Amino acid sequence: MPISINKIQSASPEEWDRFWLQCDYSTYFHSKEWAEIWKTYTFNRIQPDPQIIFFSDGKKALLPFSYTKQYHGILKNYISSPGGTFGGWISGDILSKDHIRILLNYIKRKHKNIIWRINPYNDTVGYIDFKISKNDETYVLSLSNDFESIFKNWTKGHKSAAKKAKREGVIVTTAATLEHWKSYYHVYEDSLRRWGEKVSSKYTWDIFEKMYQLNSRYIKLWIAEYNKEIISGALCFYAKKHVVYWHGASLEKYFYLRSVNLILYEAIKDACDKRYRWFDFNPSGGHEGVKSFKKSFGGQPLQSDVIINISWINSLLPQLKRCIKKVF
Repeated sequence: MPISINKIQSASPEEWDRFWLQCDYSTYFHSKEWAEIWKTYTFNRIQPDPQIIFFSDGKKALLPFSYTKQYHGILKNYISSPGGTFGGWISGDILSKDHIRILLNYIKRKHKNIIWRINPYNDTVGYIDFKISKNDETYVLSLSNDFESIFKNWTKGHKSAAKKAKREGVIVTTAATLEHWKSYYHVYEDSLRRWGEKVSSKYTWDIFEKMYQLNSRYIKLWIAEYNKEIISGALCFYAKKHVVYWHGASLEKYFYLRSVNLILYEAIKDACDKRYRWFDFNPSGGHEGVKSFKKSFGGQPLQSDVIINISWINSLLPQLKRCIKKVF
């Protein structure tokens, strides 16, 4: 008997959490927490809209989408996951090609305007038949081997740098107080000054404050201290099997200590010890230097293309708006 959709309903916060925790290929970016962070950060401009799809054979999937409104609410623009991060469905069930085909048909019908970065950890993404708007990739360490084997694959320079930082007295811990988070943000401001116009994204303190307030077991801000001063940090997010290094910054005057290498040493070792499957360096925003840095830790590329689907109405409205302005 052919599979079909029996029912579609909005997911409660508890249901969203349950789907996310049960899914082997989920990332933090599929979580309720991530969507709520962006809802707060954008002053409710981005609204979570999670939907549960119930199939006729008893299987279920969740679409952890959000949306923004345009033209006084006339149009909804859907975001598979905020911040340009991995999106798509999540499920604790094994979904067949037929399930995916039905899901994709529903998405095409219901979400005509959508931005969607494909989740490379979902084995069924090969069935996606949307037109790819941008080819991209993320660099990833498989944690199936022990940490020492992974560390051996680092370049000689990175291995020496981690050892140097430790020898010089750099101490790596995780942030525990609001002052730790504020100090990290000041480090980030120093990095923004250094990056100048090359920066591909820029965040205000609000998003970091929201993360701190969540007090989430799935968020860790790794910090490096030298002489009791925070000199660099790495913000990592955790899911069932996946760890992602989402954000990092360092004080320029302490570059010679190579503290970032020691932070990554500790964060990756911790992920291995806790039996995560992947340590993800995240897409590089088109910066070749950043990409080379990630590769030199032994990171392997995984395809993570971006879909930008725009309806004909959404394409037409800006032109109509310009015409009205000319008339009036």
